[in-house]
Amino acid sequence: MTNSKSELFEYLQENDVKFVKLTFCDFLGRQRNISVLTSQLEDAYENGVPIDSAAMTGVGGVDLLLKPVWSLLSVLPWRPHSGRVVSVFCNIYNEDGTPFVCDPMAMLDMQVQKLSELGLKAKVATECEFYVFKEELTDELVPFDNADYCACSPYDKCENLRRDVIISLEDMGLQPISSHHERGRGQNEIDFESADPASAARNFVMFKTAVKNVCALNGTVASFMPKPMNGMAGSGLHLSITLDGKNAASASKAFAEGVLRRYREITCFANPTYNSYKRIRPLYPIAYSNMRKKTAMRIYGANDEIIQLRTPDSTCNIFTVLSLVFAAGREGIENKYKLRKLGDDCGERMFAAIDDAHEFAMNSEWLRENIPGVYDDVLNSMRARCATEQSLETDREVFELFADI
Repeated sequence: MTNSKSELFEYLQENDVKFVKLTFCDFLGRQRNISVLTSQLEDAYENGVPIDSAAMTGVGGVDLLLKPVWSLLSVLPWRPHSGRVVSVFCNIYNEDGTPFVCDPMAMLDMQVQKLSELGLKAKVATECEFYVFKEELTDELVPFDNADYCACSPYDKCENLRRDVIISLEDMGLQPISSHHERGRGQNEIDFESADPASAARNFVMFKTAVKNVCALNGTVASFMPKPMNGMAGSGLHLSITLDGKNAASASKAFAEGVLRRYREITCFANPTYNSYKRIRPLYPIAYSNMRKKTAMRIYGANDEIIQLRTPDSTCNIFTVLSLVFAAGREGIENKYKLRKLGDDCGERMFAAIDDAHEFAMNSEWLRENIPGVYDDVLNSMRARCATEQSLETDREVFELFADI
């Protein structure tokens, strides 16, 4: 989509677009939006649309502005073709027009720019697992099928849903590359082609929206919770990063070591819920392997060029997580860190529970530097959500709490 105002409005008119969803992602990982009629879009284009800071950080009282990035516009194919609806991602600004210091999209862009100043470009690929449940109003969640890993239809009853999701994603201009049934009953995975970090993050947010809407149209419900049911396989979000450019091979090793040294800090935002730690095994080693072993990181590929983070989950804000990953990786490159030995966790393990993560995050000056200004507000919002989650008793109650993740 062009940034030209005249071409944009011409596109909207020719395609019978009636509503534009101004989209952003809050620090709790939830997609948010304000719908604007195309007849009222002129002001939004020129001046932005006001929101309260509570929509971003959970704490209100500060006026912010949404300003659309028109190159990030997508048609929502599950909405009516007459009177179409489109979504466009927005940057966030202060009321005086200056950039909001903790806009997650801008934070990621800044880190990518700093990496480019070192002569390097990055690409990110996502592999995301999710569950599909029957839409039944009972305390228990009922998986949509009883199939297992890489099952085929008719045993795999989710196959048609995955097909519809992928067709919708392609209609939106996104590029998934494969899908399959996962180990859990009703559990699925869809993988994306690698893209620049900002596009990969945006694609992931829109992917979750597509899955939820396609499932709703088919009388089912989707869940991206890390562990929606006890006794079932957990759902993760694998992030695979490759670097290209100046001394990319040695830079990748230093990048990986930088991320490993900051992995516990990153985890505070990559696994931000009480439910996250039902999936992650206690004291998971912060090390790397070259196979699918129980380590936080995997380094693989013909030349060990792919760095995969295996512990994040879909309750995170992916823009924030990637910005922290690139900040840590750049730190490794700039300080010429030497990659530790295979399997060496240097005595560091993952947190056993969310409370441990929160306590660690409160004392991290590195996190405060990389999430400036509103860090305490964000952390308090995360804590409040975890307190609510811990007070719930049934899988259904927890599922409803995370319905918008």
